[in-house]
Amino acid sequence: MDDNECISYWSALGAFDYAAANKSGARFLRVYQPFSALLVKLANCEGLYTQLSFLKPKWYYVRKDPLNLLYRFLAEEAAREIAILDSHPIASRADTAPILATLHALMDLCRVRQTFIRIYQLLLNSGSNDDTFQAVLGDLETLQREQQHDCSRDRLGLLGLGVAKEISILRSLLKARQAIIDYAFQDACIALFTCKQDLNDWKVACQEQDYAEKSNTTTRQEAREAVPAWKAMFFGGAADVAKHGEAWPNIIRWPTKYLDNLYAKMTLYFNNILLEKEKLLTDDDPEKALWKGIKIDYHDQICTFRKRFGAHCVGLIYEVTPSVPFHPQGYVLSGTPYEPPQGIHSFPFIYCQPNQAPKEHMPNIISIIQGSRNKLSDPKMGPVYFFDSKISSTYYLAQVDEHVVLVVIYLERQVQREPSTLDFMATMVTGLRGTSVIADLSRME
Repeated sequence: MDDNECISYWSALGAFDYAAANKSGARFLRVYQPFSALLVKLANCEGLYTQLSFLKPKWYYVRKDPLNLLYRFLAEEAAREIAILDSHPIASRADTAPILATLHALMDLCRVRQTFIRIYQLLLNSGSNDDTFQAVLGDLETLQREQQHDCSRDRLGLLGLGVAKEISILRSLLKARQAIIDYAFQDACIALFTCKQDLNDWKVACQEQDYAEKSNTTTRQEAREAVPAWKAMFFGGAADVAKHGEAWPNIIRWPTKYLDNLYAKMTLYFNNILLEKEKLLTDDDPEKALWKGIKIDYHDQICTFRKRFGAHCVGLIYEVTPSVPFHPQGYVLSGTPYEPPQGIHSFPFIYCQPNQAPKEHMPNIISIIQGSRNKLSDPKMGPVYFFDSKISSTYYLAQVDEHVVLVVIYLERQVQREPSTLDFMATMVTGLRGTSVIADLSRME
């Protein structure tokens, strides 16, 4: 038995080419039938895992956590075969050694996959809870340390690279999410760049990998789509989004969707900073150019809503707290003394449409925020509604993140909550929180 045969099997799994992996696994029938059966079972489990099938509700009608159990049973079978081969080696040591090495790697992979399954389930059930995201980040950091030995590229070839990239991509997404929430522009850029680079490197490695029985569908050429100037400036060539249609499994397609969601959120939150950069690069309508190529155009949604329903102002207010430093430019040089904003300046508009912040409404807005914390922090309550008869203005406020509140102002009295405003705010909040893209974990086909 040749070590290259095992390497070819791991490479096919790593390239999501399960037809080739099954053929490679079947070749070991002539060497050791139980080993061949285990490889075919693993390929089937990997096919289900990379499509995120274990998150679909219909799976739980059959048996709770079925894929987790399949990986556990697979690891137990591998352990039994290791014990048998240790006591009764097959015909030659040359055949036994690579089989044992592969079985040990298979057991470690199954354990890592079980951890991944738990992580995805936590994300799906998080409800955008910050504590859950922090717990998942901790789990990923632990998993990354274990992966460097248990599922390294030396042991699993391309599949080992895939495991490492999957961990790094998820970590980068969650770090970018937190950096955007904390208004840390530089950290957000670094995390998004790392995520995009890892996704591209993973795809390229899959396409360029060679192995036995390789399917033609894995070598398809990719197209590139146009990106706005600011993304090209901050992310370079890595900002080009590779397209491979439905050929990529959900384990790659979902992080790409989440990355698009975070690009859009970052563009809205750091609109003032990015617009200044865009003006240096674009002469013709920099505001429109800023959102070019962004999959979710929040700016257009806001402008369309204002024009259609006559809202005086739609904006995002950042509430500065002692726990997280706030810098209007998104970052500061190391060693720069921090002077927290005071008074009305501790509630800055990070985005406003129209561009001029409504300063005359700030006392009311701050009062509503400070007096309605319980309602704002409860997503089931919906937007807070308030009418000021003295200035004949109606306010709607909804909490987006820990620090950010969405505000809609009308210069008229609305006796009842306006359904169109409530729907608009619900859509915006769901998108910006990432609730909808997290829910897609269980909805992707």
